Amino acid sequence: MRRAAAALVLAVVLVAGGGLAEAAFTTHESNEQSFTAGDIPVAADLVAQSRSNDGGAANSQIQYGLNLTNGGTTQLDLDTVTIRYWFTEDGSPGEPQTACYYATFGCGQLRQSVVDLVELRDDADHYVEVGFTQGRLGPGESASLDQLAISDPSGATFTQSNDYSFLAKGSFTDNPRVTVYLGDQLVWGTEPEALPKVESLEVQYANFDSDPQDNAIKPGLKLRNTGTVPVDLSRIKLRYWFTAEPPKPMQGFCDYAEVGCPKISVGFGDVQPARPGADTYLEVSFSGGTLQVGGSTGQIQLRIHGANYGLFDERDDYSRGTNTSFASTMKVAAYLDGNLVWGTPP
Repeated sequence: MRRAAAALVLAVVLVAGGGLAEAAFTTHESNEQSFTAGDIPVAADLVAQSRSNDGGAANSQIQYGLNLTNGGTTQLDLDTVTIRYWFTEDGSPGEPQTACYYATFGCGQLRQSVVDLVELRDDADHYVEVGFTQGRLGPGESASLDQLAISDPSGATFTQSNDYSFLAKGSFTDNPRVTVYLGDQLVWGTEPEALPKVESLEVQYANFDSDPQDNAIKPGLKLRNTGTVPVDLSRIKLRYWFTAEPPKPMQGFCDYAEVGCPKISVGFGDVQPARPGADTYLEVSFSGGTLQVGGSTGQIQLRIHGANYGLFDERDDYSRGTNTSFASTMKVAAYLDGNLVWGTPP
């Protein structure tokens, strides 16, 4: 999904006589292609190492450490260096946050951020970027970031085995999947490959009406972005098919929506010729907003009445289900720019 960068505070220990200074972070947009550090000539030979401080456990935190070593023959200004640790948020509803639990020099010496990738990459939809405002790293010197963490504010679980930069080592080990940049040039590691651009949606349904033979139909809908790029909600329409026993016209209402009912519009169309379980459809559209990758609209609670509030018999309605918890359904369709991308019409 639509996510602001979060602040991370860490500490750095400069080994072998190096000086320490405050770190700085600048958010960069993700590159549209992947690079390999060896393709770019640089003055310094920088090496990034990582370690897992929790053994890769599935938890609401990722606990890890980073280490940067200058293997070259020249002194390096740290204010030109940034480091990225690539990971997936695994469908968390909240924004990933960061923390520093221990650093010898003090956790207040660094500032870092979580960056949300606009387009998905192989095993990565976010990265943590670390930067330095000043200080120098001499030949053979290292900057060690000891006990870092990425956490989910809602307590959701991270699965580290699908994180691009995860390395199942308990001690610092060279990791080419942690990338290092000198200015804007990649000088260590390989960025994850950009995934093909795919626009894909899924519709989920829940029944909010326990009586199938009353004067209302109350479908609940959720829409998920299962593709690799964000989608403008104004391009999407949903259709729910039913039989209209009461005299038309139909009346439709949004009783509740996590995205806000003012952003939801409902209308009706005739199924011609009528089909088993369907002579009418409810069409739901959106006035705007963006559905981020992996994101959901959250629940939308809808209500249908006939103009004379006559009784429906929903038992044979094509799109109706008996489930009261949200579940994927192929009997409610999603259209993107007028093209069917999810579901099976009757």
